[in-house]
Amino acid sequence: MLAFAFFIVATLYSAVGFGGGSTYIALLALSGQPAELIPLIALPCNIAVVAVGSYLAVYRRNFDWRTSAPFFVTSVPMAFIGGLISITASVYFFLLGVCLIGAAISLLLRRAPDESESFPQSSRLASIIGGGLGFVSGMVGIGGGIFLAPVLHHLRWASAKTIAALCSFFILINSLSGLAGQALKMGTDAVLMGISVGAPLLMAVTIGGVVGGRFVIEGVAHQRVAQLTGILVLLVGVRTLLAWFIYV
Repeated sequence: MLAFAFFIVATLYSAVGFGGGSTYIALLALSGQPAELIPLIALPCNIAVVAVGSYLAVYRRNFDWRTSAPFFVTSVPMAFIGGLISITASVYFFLLGVCLIGAAISLLLRRAPDESESFPQSSRLASIIGGGLGFVSGMVGIGGGIFLAPVLHHLRWASAKTIAALCSFFILINSLSGLAGQALKMGTDAVLMGISVGAPLLMAVTIGGVVGGRFVIEGVAHQRVAQLTGILVLLVGVRTLLAWFIYV
């Protein structure tokens, strides 16, 4: 059942340019997985899905290195540092709940920019945004694209297709960097346990990522899927925080 749920999440998220990391983490938390294993399972799943999306972004020529590079320069090292930080299960689930609620609100309030707009950009602001989101992403175990996309839409940073491509790469490199930090922090035994538990889930999301990536959802349908996802993530985030209150 969990593998099937991961497949559905991967299919939907890849169709709108995300990896699904926040929802993978929520599902793992609700299934009772130990806090230390959750990032080691969710991040590889994220990587598998957005690797497909990143390839398709380059293939379709929607990716702009000049626009994207300032985000990556700071996000990669900060995601690694975030992954190295040791936190208790109580603190982890609190941060997870807050991040899920924040992601849900950002999905519900996002509005795609008009393709005819001019897009003012700042490399300094991009570096600040990338570093902050990279740090949080590495610590919690997500790629950060679910936060980055609404911010860029709000700032009118680029066209919708360019933002989607940027976010795919942002999720990919931050997930890789965060996973390296998490693996170094947790050690070999935890990594092997994560691989053992996560193997069928990884297969499910890889298939879902290929299916969803071939049927990219745009326009009004894209917005409706994002809003539906936001509602689901909000409910899980609230439930996670309620569980945290009981736990502490």
